Amino acid sequence: MKTTLTLLLIMELYGLSSCLKQHFFVKEMAPWDSANNYCKTYFHDLSTFTNEKEEQSFLKDAAHQPSDAWVGLYTESGIWKWSGGENATQISWDINQPGINNICAFLCKYHKTLHYAECTDKYAFFCMNVSEFVLVHQKETWEGALEYCRTHYNDLASLSTKKRMDSALPEITQAETEYVWTGLRFLAGDWFWVSGDDLNYTAWYQNEQPQCPARELRCGALDKQTKLWTHRNCEEKLSFVCQ
Repeated sequence: MKTTLTLLLIMELYGLSSCLKQHFFVKEMAPWDSANNYCKTYFHDLSTFTNEKEEQSFLKDAAHQPSDAWVGLYTESGIWKWSGGENATQISWDINQPGINNICAFLCKYHKTLHYAECTDKYAFFCMNVSEFVLVHQKETWEGALEYCRTHYNDLASLSTKKRMDSALPEITQAETEYVWTGLRFLAGDWFWVSGDDLNYTAWYQNEQPQCPARELRCGALDKQTKLWTHRNCEEKLSFVCQ
């Protein structure tokens, strides 16, 4: 397969519980395994939709593309699975589904439903990117941000690895506030992530972790300009990042 393929954005970002998915149509014709490898290399994965809301949104919009295309469904030991490995329980077939191996699923453009074919057949395909983070523009105290994230998403963002930092930065730099709350907190003599992630990776300003900060300066934020961590007054109202 070519290393550079024509990509057509087919959906705007839409919320899916604790993540965001953005789907892309790739015109190149390829067997399912090759499509899967390409998506895992240049995106996150072949496109998946693991609940009814995701499925209906995907099928409605994706069917406007110019051809049939693979999605992230395949059979293993007679069981349908998503390309991430989990069993597939929410599938809308246009004909009865088979229970055999070496069969993969594609979106049938004409019927706007899923069909299946030999995995060695060649089709265009859908890739997706998944973001773990979402920027919330409204301004809250640190506690208010924590409550909001745990109510509407999963938690305040944990930037516990460089990869996670790099993934969150495109969202954070869109904030209107100079600083953005994260899930970093100081309590009982230590800084920690409220999600429970380890604090092995750090990105403090001037590489200096605040020791025994003043009582009101015990909440962690990310400086949008320096892209480094800093401690702020917990009552300050800032935008924040959820995961």
